[in-house]
This record gives sequence, structure tokens and C-alpha cells, in this order.
Amino acid sequence: MTSTQTKPRVEIVGSFLPPEELEEARNAMKLGEKSPEEVREIEDAVIDRLIDREIKSGLQIVTDGEIRRKKWDCDFWEGLNGMNRERIDTGRIYQDEVVRHDLLRFSGRIAYNPEHPFFEKFKHMQELTRGRAEVRQTMPSPGELYMRILVGGNGDLSKFYESPETLEDDIANAYLQTIEEFYRLGCRHIQFDTAVWGRLGDPYFEKTLLLGGIDADRVTDTLISLLNRTVSGRPADLEITLNIAADETTIPRWGDEKELEHIRRMLEEVDADAFLLPFDIDNVGHLEALKWLPSGKRAILGLVDGSLPNMESINDIVNAIHFANRYVPMEFISISPTCGFKVNDRERQGLNYESQWNKIDLLNEAAELV
Repeated sequence: MTSTQTKPRVEIVGSFLPPEELEEARNAMKLGEKSPEEVREIEDAVIDRLIDREIKSGLQIVTDGEIRRKKWDCDFWEGLNGMNRERIDTGRIYQDEVVRHDLLRFSGRIAYNPEHPFFEKFKHMQELTRGRAEVRQTMPSPGELYMRILVGGNGDLSKFYESPETLEDDIANAYLQTIEEFYRLGCRHIQFDTAVWGRLGDPYFEKTLLLGGIDADRVTDTLISLLNRTVSGRPADLEITLNIAADETTIPRWGDEKELEHIRRMLEEVDADAFLLPFDIDNVGHLEALKWLPSGKRAILGLVDGSLPNMESINDIVNAIHFANRYVPMEFISISPTCGFKVNDRERQGLNYESQWNKIDLLNEAAELV
């Protein structure tokens, strides 16, 4: 793999905050003041403008901002055969507030769905970009689905899944065929999002696993095997990216020796082409973990906080890039936010529609300085 890239490329995690006009339209639909068709037209217009602005901002790989998604994970899983979700909005016996939660339900074994709604959305994206940029399809990782079932059953897969002995095969086959269809449609960039890898060494999460009789080391074995099976035999021009952001506010504990054991194995053994790795820019020494990244793999460094509007120091970003360059050639370095921009509570965190573009502009400025 060769490149003439002399500065880091700027990339995004995937999601964007919707503009206020779309949020207002969705609220109006809930009140019966707008039809779903009217809201769909507004969504289409918002995504059209989003693509144009991403390209204008210099992004070479774009997404639809996950504008239509309600949940970053369940929306994709619900599109597979054998899966659906149930909205729970009752149960105030032990809570002060009304509970609203999506529960996974299974109507059969997990399987590929040739009518998965994400296919149509991707084709729409291809039409919008018209060769002006490449399109990245984001989806929850196969390991994320496995862990959701494992933890949901408190270590007993049979509590959630009718055929626990075939679960890994079913997940791998469903994802494999889905990826093959995306490739047939022209997709050359697949990003797996996962909250698990950024939490495996966290003491609280490990305690949760142990209470269910789940060994974190064995889980690591399963996650590596499952992801590698999912992408095995893929075409050479299909790039697989693994995004390990734990959530919108949590950075992996890079300084913790136990957590690094899991992350090191991920970097060394997972058959991905690029890794999106969020770092705390105030602890630039944590970038030393890049020494485990195999030659030829791309490192996408999350260096600015996508969940907050405050702007990081451009000098700190540049210093972090130079530090990373000790371990990774510049042509394999990209920089990005630490997380997607679509945060859970934008008002409390002080975010608005322009905040996300300010962060992208900051990354572009840092890249130019390098």
C-alpha cells in the first residue's frame, strides 16, 4: 500500500446532530401536525445538505450522519431476519422517571435479510455523492450483538436465543451476507461501531461480566474470532474500520495495564484495515499503544471531543499527531472526533448544529499545520 499523503486525513465517526428544523418536524409528527411523508421529505433535504457540507468541509469519506436512525445499534439489528425490538415505556415502581427502553426480541434465528432497509439508504447516499466522495456505511459490530445477548441473558445465551449453539454462526453469516450486498451496491468502506472493546478492562464492567459467570478473556477470544469470521475473504478494495469508542463521553483507559491487554490483542489480531481510537489529548503518552498496530494498518485518532462544544488547543492536536507519527507513518494517520456528534442530550451539553462543523474545521486547521 503506497500513498503520497504528507498530512493526516480528517475523518468523522459517522453521526451528526440534526438541525432544529428536523427536530421540530419530528415533534410536530408526534402531535399529529405533520405526516410521516412530510417528515421524510425534510429528512431527505437535510441529508442532501449534509452531504454537500461534508464534501465542502474536505471530508473524503462521508456518511448520511445517521440522521434517520433512532438507535445506533437496534436500527440495524431490527433489519435482520429473526430480530425485532419492543419499546418499553412503562414501569415507574422503582424509578422517579418514566422508563423508555428498547428491548431486543427474537422471532427466530438471526439471518440475512435481502430487504434490509439500510440497502436503500445506502443507494440514496451513492446517488447524492455522485462520485464526489466515498461513502462509509456504519453499523454495530457483530461482537456488539453477541455481547448484548450474552449480557442480557446474564451469561446464559439460551435465555435470549432459541439456538445458543449456533449463535456465533448465525451472527457471522448474517453479517457476511449483508456486507457482500453492500459491496455489490458499491460500498467500499464498512465501519463497525462497538462499545465493548473500550470497556473490557473497566473494573465495573468486568464485575458485571463476572456476576454472570462470564470471563473477560474468553469474551475477547470470541469477539476476535467473530469479527474475523465476518470479514474473511472480503475483496481487497473493501476497507473494514473498527471504531472502539466506549460511548460519547468515555475514553478507553489507555493507562490501565489490564485494559491494555484486551486492546493490544484487538490491534494485533483483529483483521481490520483501520482502527478508530479515541484518546484523551491531555495524555499524549497514551498514543504509545500505537506501537502494537501492525504495519499497513490505518490509525484514525480521535483527538477532539465530539460531545462538547469547547475547542481543543490546535497545538495539542498537532503535538499528538507528531507523537503518533513515531509509531505510524503519516500516510496511515487520520484524525477525527472521539465520538459521533449525535449526543443524547445536546442542550445540556451546550451543542448546536454548528458545533460539529467547528470541530471539523479545527481538525482541518491542525492537519494543515502538520
